[in-house]
Amino acid sequence: MIRSYLPAVLLLVAGAAALPVAASGAGDPAEPVAAVFAPGTTLAEAMARVAAAGGTPLRGGPFANIVVARSAHPDFAASLYRHGAWLLLDPLLAGCADRRRMPS
Repeated sequence: MIRSYLPAVLLLVAGAAALPVAASGAGDPAEPVAAVFAPGTTLAEAMARVAAAGGTPLRGGPFANIVVARSAHPDFAASLYRHGAWLLLDPLLAGCADRRRMPS
């Protein structure tokens, strides 16, 4: 019986271990970041918040409340949080396209 749950438990442990890495998406300020806003936030609202935080919205994510953005400002991540971002992720881990295909 316990063996039948082993794959699910291992997946849970691996996911929990990867979450802090995924959530640390705001490393290099020149790299794009996926900003996740509250559910119900429209794409236009999310892009306006990114612009107000000093960033350049590159495109929407898989949901309207996710925007892939970039900024050269070193405090861009903190500014996104001040403007309502709930979470900052690497665009690849947020379900967005490969960052190498993004416009510079």
